[in-house]
Amino acid sequence: MDDSDYLRLLTHQAEQANAFLSNARKWERERWVCQRLLQALNVSHRLEEFSAAGQEPPDVLFREASFEVFFVLDEGRRLNDEWRVELERRRSAFSLSQLVRREAKPRRIGAAELQARLAPTLRKKAHNYSERGLDPGELDLLAFVSLKRVVPDFNSHFPPPTEFLRQGWRSLSLVGPTFARVLFAHPDAPDFLRSNLGRSVLFDVGISL
Repeated sequence: MDDSDYLRLLTHQAEQANAFLSNARKWERERWVCQRLLQALNVSHRLEEFSAAGQEPPDVLFREASFEVFFVLDEGRRLNDEWRVELERRRSAFSLSQLVRREAKPRRIGAAELQARLAPTLRKKAHNYSERGLDPGELDLLAFVSLKRVVPDFNSHFPPPTEFLRQGWRSLSLVGPTFARVLFAHPDAPDFLRSNLGRSVLFDVGISL
C-alpha cells in the first residue's frame, strides 16, 4: 500500500466515523458501547439479543440488562464537530506528512478524578428522571469514556461512589478504549455485572471515537 492508498483509507475511515456519529445511528452507537463492555467482561453475545426499548430510557435492552448509555469527553470536545473537521483535513491532504501533528502528552489522573467526571451527566439525569417520575433503580448506567488529554491510572484507589449510589441507579459501569470497570451493581442487577463488580479490565489494544 503506497501513501495515496493509505490516505484514501484514512479518509474512508473518517467518513465512516462521521456516519456513525449521525443522529440516524444513535441506537447503533449505543449498542456498540454495550458490546464493548460485554467484550471486556468476556460475556458472549449475539446481535439479535440487543433491542431498543419502546420508550427511552433505557437506550439498549440486553437480556436482563436495561442499559442507559452516555458519553464522557474532555471539556469542550464534541465528537461530531471533531470528526467533521478531521474528515475535511484528510480530504484536503495531498500527502501523509500533511496529516502529522503534535499532540500534547496526556496528563495522568487518578481513579477518583476519572470517577468524578461522570458526576455532571449523572446529576442531570437523576434530576430529569425524578421530574418525569422514572425509577432509576431499573436502569443500568453505562458510560463510554473518551478522553484525549488525560490517561487514567488504574493503580490508584477508586473511592466509594457514594453520590451515585444515593441517586438510586441499579448499576453503574464504565468502558473506554483500553479499560472497563463495574463501579457498583445492586443485588437485582444482571449477574454478569455483579460478578465483575470492582474489577478493572485493561486491554492492550483500544478502539475509540
